[in-house]
Amino acid sequence: MKVVIDCVPCYLRQAVNCMGIAGVDEETQHRILYDLMNDIKAFDRNRTPAENSTELLLTIYDKIKNNDPYREIKERSNDLAMSLYPKLKDYLSRSNDPIRDSLKISASGNIIDLGISKSFDLDRSLHDSLHTGFTRDDSDLFLAALRAAEKVVILGDNAGEIVFDRLLAEELSRLGKSVTYVVKGGPILNDATIADAVQAGMDRTAALVTTGTNYLGFPLARVSREARKLLGDADLVVAKGHANFESLEHEAAARGRVFFLLKIKCESVGKVAGASLGDIVFLTRGNVAGAPSGRP
Repeated sequence: MKVVIDCVPCYLRQAVNCMGIAGVDEETQHRILYDLMNDIKAFDRNRTPAENSTELLLTIYDKIKNNDPYREIKERSNDLAMSLYPKLKDYLSRSNDPIRDSLKISASGNIIDLGISKSFDLDRSLHDSLHTGFTRDDSDLFLAALRAAEKVVILGDNAGEIVFDRLLAEELSRLGKSVTYVVKGGPILNDATIADAVQAGMDRTAALVTTGTNYLGFPLARVSREARKLLGDADLVVAKGHANFESLEHEAAARGRVFFLLKIKCESVGKVAGASLGDIVFLTRGNVAGAPSGRP
């Protein structure tokens, strides 16, 4: 997905949110924002929004002398999600369709996106995901392909959300699948890192691998060789959140194997995904091996 004009105010909103969370005073925020406008003007519009956002955030981190302003919030998000884990685990134990329900639970955690919003209503998101479901729903294709799949990779997104992804990973493992969970190689926004994965207990269920970079999403030109090979060798991939969608939706390597699981938080992403603002979607591109033919 390439940059559109609506990305520009989003860059600035991310910058303001980041500096507010870091406790930067308003006068300094103004000065830094005015400096950043020159950087934004120089951004390559042929890159993904996630790549440009990363470079903007890393510039802010350097200017405020803080390479992980979201660290405490990430820990609190993990704790909040872990407090819900037993109830959700029990819900899945009684489910007649635990894979589909675990996908819905995983999607509900995608609301925890402090790059776009400073707050979120997790209970409401859980209710909406479980009772409303997906507006675009390729879960039948996923389940059909899952029967023959051995290696499943989950490309993680945010801290807190990772706890809900753990429930999905546990259900996949229960089916005998080899599950690998991918986190960022370093701090960026409130994206999950190895420390968050361990706090969330993901290491008890899945192998943990980093992207080898702290760039948002999964930009193929920037992730490590190990991460690219992992993506190429996987039978199925679940890619969480906006940044992974922006990074991979147009890539040939994603066609037919990568399923995108996200809440639509901006209209531009919605247009590309064929969905509306606020929708929760689970979709893929192209034909899926092991699934019924005839899909465009």
